[in-house]
Amino acid sequence: MTRHVPSEVAAAITGSQNWAEVRERYPDHVDAMGDALLVGDPQADPVIAELFSGKAEHKWNDIVTALDAPTMVDPALLKKAPAFRAFLEHASTPPSWFDPALAKAGADAWWRFGSLQSSTLYQSLIYGYQARGFTHPLAATGRLTEGTWDRLLATGRWVTLATAPGLMDIGAGGWVETLRIRLVHAMVRYHLRAQDDWDDESWGVPINQTYSQLTITAGFLILPLTVAKDFGIRYSSAELEAITHLWRWIGWVMGVQDHLLPISYEDAVRTWQISKEFALQPNDESKVLVRALLDDGFKPDLGLPGPLNDAVHAVTRPFLRPVFAAVSTRWVEPEVASAMGLRPNPLHHLVDLARPVVRSRELARSLGLLGSERKVARRELRLATGRLGIDLSDPKLVGARYRAADQNRMDPVA
Repeated sequence: MTRHVPSEVAAAITGSQNWAEVRERYPDHVDAMGDALLVGDPQADPVIAELFSGKAEHKWNDIVTALDAPTMVDPALLKKAPAFRAFLEHASTPPSWFDPALAKAGADAWWRFGSLQSSTLYQSLIYGYQARGFTHPLAATGRLTEGTWDRLLATGRWVTLATAPGLMDIGAGGWVETLRIRLVHAMVRYHLRAQDDWDDESWGVPINQTYSQLTITAGFLILPLTVAKDFGIRYSSAELEAITHLWRWIGWVMGVQDHLLPISYEDAVRTWQISKEFALQPNDESKVLVRALLDDGFKPDLGLPGPLNDAVHAVTRPFLRPVFAAVSTRWVEPEVASAMGLRPNPLHHLVDLARPVVRSRELARSLGLLGSERKVARRELRLATGRLGIDLSDPKLVGARYRAADQNRMDPVA
């Protein structure tokens, strides 16, 4: 049974200065968020507890390997790892609301502007960094300033795989990567809560349901769409609903509980609005993470040898850093941006300068000058996957049901 979390406890965990006030406007939604601060992942957490029980006959690598072919898992592993068996069965059984065709339409719509959506990862991470409950697990694991570039690449790879048409099918690359990340979150949660100095009442459960909800719905769904709109991109109502459905499915596979997921685009916007209304007070960890992101969260890839790329990075960094910092202030509340060390300056108007270019591209697309909608989406997807080192022709990405078919006749990512 979910424990009811009082407003004062929720406020202390999140750093919100006005939790009770926001609750008055959205009582049901805010209560659900408050209660979810003390909930981890009821399906994934037992898998890790089982693994470290001292009685387990299997190892972490056995689980990771099994995810690559969920329909062909060794029965002996499932017998000796009942929690993993239950986890896999649950993740392989879509909820009644899931519509594969609608999710596919959402992926097609998303990737018409995929290169721009990929660039919003900076904003998605900065959005998460404003919440102390999000940053504290990174601080507790000693990863505030370490591995920033690797973390960005890993996040970009996951978003790309999860949103690519066909790759969130059960057993496909996006689905597998989502489950793998979900189990890594459970492992982090297990180890942090085993430490004597971790206090749920002060910090919430590590990587809890509330932060998972806001990361999926606000950080990876509504924020990129908001950025796209600012650049001049327009989606139809049907496209917005399809994209929302795709991210609802991604969130479900990631372990976000059903009642916390958006049932419509309007519902997702409401969650985003609630998160914006909280008067959060970012802590020093937020500043450190933002500074690390601006210092090490971008590197040019001009196809040059490593040392030359590094030299280009050294030359361009003094200009690109203030550009990223200024542009990021457009989509963060002013008080929060200031608390995280972001200061607006005239460089944020670069978005306004780019808007006519984006609109011209949109006009050319609508007139068919860039090819069919499908070709545009595939071109954008291949551009992003090329930068991330993802090979869409890799049979492992398309899942067991495609690997069993004639690969020369099927293109599930198209």
